[in-house]
Amino acid sequence: MLIEFSVENFRSIKEKTSLNLKASKKYSSEELIDNVTEENGNHYNISCLKSCVIFGGNAAGKSNLLNALKALSYLVQKSSKFKLDKTIPPYEPFKLCKDCRSQDVSMTAEFIAKDGIRYIYEIRFNKERFNYESLHFYPKVNKPRKTLLYKEENNKIKFGTYYEGPTEFNKYNNQLILSQIGTTPAKSLIEPFKFFDKYLFCSTIHDTRYDDSIIRTYSHLLVDDRSYMKSNINKIIRAADTEIVEIRTKTNEESDFDFPEELTDEEKKKIVNKYRHRIKAVHNLFKDDKIVGEEVFDIMDESTGTRKLVVVGSLILDALIDGTTIIIDELDKSLHPLLTQMLIKLFNSTENNPHNAQLIFASHDISLITRELFRLDQLFFVDKNYQGCSKYFRLSELKNLSRVAPLAKWYMLGRFGATPHINEFELSLKFEE
Repeated sequence: MLIEFSVENFRSIKEKTSLNLKASKKYSSEELIDNVTEENGNHYNISCLKSCVIFGGNAAGKSNLLNALKALSYLVQKSSKFKLDKTIPPYEPFKLCKDCRSQDVSMTAEFIAKDGIRYIYEIRFNKERFNYESLHFYPKVNKPRKTLLYKEENNKIKFGTYYEGPTEFNKYNNQLILSQIGTTPAKSLIEPFKFFDKYLFCSTIHDTRYDDSIIRTYSHLLVDDRSYMKSNINKIIRAADTEIVEIRTKTNEESDFDFPEELTDEEKKKIVNKYRHRIKAVHNLFKDDKIVGEEVFDIMDESTGTRKLVVVGSLILDALIDGTTIIIDELDKSLHPLLTQMLIKLFNSTENNPHNAQLIFASHDISLITRELFRLDQLFFVDKNYQGCSKYFRLSELKNLSRVAPLAKWYMLGRFGATPHINEFELSLKFEE
């Protein structure tokens, strides 16, 4: 469970900015109580948001905050494989300030891992090397205090008294210590590594090839009729009024493919393995207004919205099963607003979200700005100042906001900021020389 994420000097984020997922104390214990985790559900009495959304104009910086979190996860998972003297890919400092171009990017994540321990992980890096890395935790005692597990700064590593594991790591300056745990066991670092590797998923790509790859990835889980995934994805599809009766999986053998003669056996095998399981959509077949059978379509023949629902639905179901924190940029893309709300409500539910999975996403759908769906501390906004710096805030930070204020209307009127400033005078177009 993610508690808070902070980033500084990354893309349009110049100054330190935080995505705080702690539930605001200003709310009564009865207000949308299912939208937050129980305070006594963990040893630290922390109540966190199960979902939150970021609004803002185009190019304001919504995606940059999500991409920063994705970059941190990527570095923990992959930096152990970075080669000597290779640059660190996610180093993208704020470019509209000359001083920032050579300064470190800083990232900090506070989270509760699957072992129930609260951790704080922090890194600072430039193009060539990590200049700082630390991992702290809060022991499970009556009065937990922030305690060091390890810290590396200026090529010197310091370990805390609670640390269990190797004290020497054979790594380059462009590699993280935590990333080494994928291949080098260290008891104290396994659960923090698994949080980034398994329980934090970031989906920020928008194209058909990506969606198709996600569909192929989950297709093998739909083969087993007893699979929770198959049962639940069919419930979502039917609830969404797609007129699809059932999602099935067809298993293809090599004989089902029409291969060119010039392909080698190895090439054929790769294609068969890649497309062995294909998702099919079953529709009712009618005659004289009566159901007389069924018609089966390949999922790629369905509408863009239906395919998107299968993709996002699969990702969300996977998160709900494992209690994952999932980040989705433009969750509502190609989805009807009512379908988007349906998916969000899966997280804001005790019954459907028993493991406290979290959904963090960006959106332009103002119909989501409603007190019936979100508390004010779940609504984040981002705006850019004249220097191109992204500024973030959540609606609960505004003082004296009326409980009956029409939030979506006020947002579109610019009362909260975070909307484009349209200059109508620039729209005097010319079509002749």
